[in-house]
Amino acid sequence: MTSESTGSAQPLVIVNPRAAGLVDPAQRDRIVRAVSVAVEQRTGRSATIESGSLEAARRALAAAVDSSLVVVVGGDGTVREAAADLVGRGRNTPLAIIPAGTGNVLAGALGIRGMRGALEAIRSGEPLRLDLGRARWWEVGEAAHPHERLFSVACGMGLDARVMAAAEHEWKRRLRFGAYVGAAVRELARLAAVQFRIVADGEPIELVGHLVLVANAGELIPGRVGPRQRIDPTDGRLDLIVLGGSNAVAALRGAASLMLRSGDLSGGVIRRSVREVTIESDPAQPIETDGDHHPPARLEIGVLPGAVSVLIPGR
Repeated sequence: MTSESTGSAQPLVIVNPRAAGLVDPAQRDRIVRAVSVAVEQRTGRSATIESGSLEAARRALAAAVDSSLVVVVGGDGTVREAAADLVGRGRNTPLAIIPAGTGNVLAGALGIRGMRGALEAIRSGEPLRLDLGRARWWEVGEAAHPHERLFSVACGMGLDARVMAAAEHEWKRRLRFGAYVGAAVRELARLAAVQFRIVADGEPIELVGHLVLVANAGELIPGRVGPRQRIDPTDGRLDLIVLGGSNAVAALRGAASLMLRSGDLSGGVIRRSVREVTIESDPAQPIETDGDHHPPARLEIGVLPGAVSVLIPGR
């Protein structure tokens, strides 16, 4: 399908044809047709469909200044790109999500489970104000010019970034969630602890460990296992999660504590609600934002409360 434009208030559907759930062209066409029908039922207008490159999607978003609705058919990375555009332009246009990626973590956290729930959210869903995180990082040797990206799910340093890097695109396309399982097993087998230096809302924290995650939404194993205390993407804050310890056994024990206990955690396993976090490590560790991995860096993270409106299934 190609882009067409019939008016400034026309709904926009962004399709990522490289998403794991859209590899089959026939299935992709069926999904896009169903989405188009749902969009017209809600808005009374036919939608512009953009299914080209990321740059083409960005151009379509930039052109849709007064769009009545933006629908993303893809994974968490595609959702992030659309949400960042809506925030950056100061618009109140609602965002709808059709989960078609590998993890679909944000969709799951919002109760959008599968195609039926996603189409229901488009047809008659309620708008929910969703927080976003803002990450800035300075790669080793690049102190003057930080990179910056918004994230909807999580940003982290250490083990999770190594897992994301190991789950290469071809693995994700063929195995979907199994790609993350295989990558995690591989990375745990060669896990080495590092020294983390963290400042959380002004309080310094130093410990030896494996992972620092700053989460806005999601689960420890997307769609399968989450912490006993849910990560709330609408509370105006982020969740700092740190797995300490000197070996893989300690990391697994820490993960079990997160799954079984509620409230703030401290010591070898940390969980607390924060607004601003800075993270450094020795040796320098890679980072990830919403599943995209980046080289080793120093990281600063803050929250943007209620940054974007997202349609969720009626409750």
